[in-house]
Amino acid sequence: MSAMPQLPSDLLLWRARQRSGDPLPWDDLGIRFLEDDDLPALLDTSYLDEDDLADPGIRANVAAMAETNALIVWVAEEEDGAVFGYWAGRDGPPVHHGFADAVVVTLDTEGQYMALPGRNITEALCAHASDFDDDAFVALAARARDLAAETDAATAADLIEADALAALPTRAIEGPGRFRDALFTARRAQEEDHGEGRDPKAAPHAPMPTPSLSELPPDLVRWRERAAAGETAPWDRFGVRFLADGELPEEVARAEAAAAESGSEIDRVGAAATRLTAERATWVVEADDGRALGYWHGSAGTSIGEAGIILLEPSEWFQPVAGRTLTEALCVDFGEYEDETIVPLVQECRALGFEVSGERLEDFPESDTETPRAFRIARKEALRAAAQEKRAAAAAAAAAAAAERERSAPQSTAVVTGELLTVIAALGHGADDAEVQAALALFGPPFERSEFAVDPVTRTYYVGAEKHVDLILEDGIFIAAMIWIRADDDHGAYARPEALIDGVGPDTTREQILDRFGQPAWSNDDADRFWIAADAPGKVFVRFEYGAAGVVKISVTSSAG
Repeated sequence: MSAMPQLPSDLLLWRARQRSGDPLPWDDLGIRFLEDDDLPALLDTSYLDEDDLADPGIRANVAAMAETNALIVWVAEEEDGAVFGYWAGRDGPPVHHGFADAVVVTLDTEGQYMALPGRNITEALCAHASDFDDDAFVALAARARDLAAETDAATAADLIEADALAALPTRAIEGPGRFRDALFTARRAQEEDHGEGRDPKAAPHAPMPTPSLSELPPDLVRWRERAAAGETAPWDRFGVRFLADGELPEEVARAEAAAAESGSEIDRVGAAATRLTAERATWVVEADDGRALGYWHGSAGTSIGEAGIILLEPSEWFQPVAGRTLTEALCVDFGEYEDETIVPLVQECRALGFEVSGERLEDFPESDTETPRAFRIARKEALRAAAQEKRAAAAAAAAAAAAERERSAPQSTAVVTGELLTVIAALGHGADDAEVQAALALFGPPFERSEFAVDPVTRTYYVGAEKHVDLILEDGIFIAAMIWIRADDDHGAYARPEALIDGVGPDTTREQILDRFGQPAWSNDDADRFWIAADAPGKVFVRFEYGAAGVVKISVTSSAG
């Protein structure tokens, strides 16, 4: 690999301040900068044991993330939290371009990647650390400028251009999340081809069968009997209830309901992974605060007599609980892992005749089996990959159907003359081309220009000063225009409405449009769209929208590509 070029000046500045012990804008948030040879703690997978890596889902995810992470130059990390770096993409590390084109990305503790807005690591960290709250961002940005000026006034002057979150640029890229998902899907497919994916231990999805009474651990049976008889237990003050056979914690249903309400695929996939994980355990108790404990069977289907105890918290967070038995795990968990609160619980249990092998936290062993958190992450990645494949198939089918509709749609034989020809001639051209400049000149200046990342492209809007026109470009190519020829509460009207299409104006009725243009390629209650012959890339569609008195808006777009 070639020598590392000069790193970004703001990164060098913050590293230098950190080495000198000078304050950083994000000190209160536990963010520290890494040196060249440092690797973030979050990337360490040494906690995975042989049982974890025997699961093809976990194995594929670890390999896919390792390959993805190798294309990121990691430069900062949060304490027990996310890590930050420059994303290279498929073309290799961004050092090839001196970091000029690198996008700052983050990886969180749930294994999710996200591209951050901003021109540099400083703007990106201010956006992230502010939790995308505008007031907090402005305060952090001001502090960053002040602290940077103490070290390097020249760098500080160009550190943060944005005065609000909305002003931060967001580049449209194929981010590391998609890259990792594609690698994961490919590796899982490869294992399926070799028969490894059919191992019932590797990818279980069926719920665990309910254990028989004879299989249940003795202390669980006794605690249930005491509860059924109305006798007291140390857990009464925590509002603990014993779950029925096969009953899942309320957190599972809550997560699914929240996902349904949000409509987010990320939430839906997370809730589905939570259910699949929860179904690999036998849940036995749940407290008023939503915590639930159960026996973890995992990928291997470990029997309840040998299973460790796990906890599900009200945030879809699974973790193992120390202790050899349910009684010990209850003492540890409700004792909040503190000796001064564990010891009284242990003593109460012993007074009731229950065996407890220790008194302090150090007396109770941690589970050394596959963790439910790793299991859930693998399930989540598999579900995300499956969802992406389904979306891709649906998108391909929709595109094929649209192409067939366009192929068979009637073409208008009416000739379009007027200023709209200038707009049609601009379709397919770049923003700096004479054709697009001529179209812009029809409606302005001035314009209000805005830019958005609409995955996987960048969409740019030029909105007329009177909001009488929207001119739309994708990745710098002119693709569509929407022109209001009759004013309404939200829009003004184009100054020369009758000149746009000769013979068409605000008083032209729908019947007159149909008489002139013939059968529409598409219609609804308020609009007709016609495929017209024109000297432009692909097919050109002209759409008329109607109000009570006649035509309100005329739009033009091309189906090129």
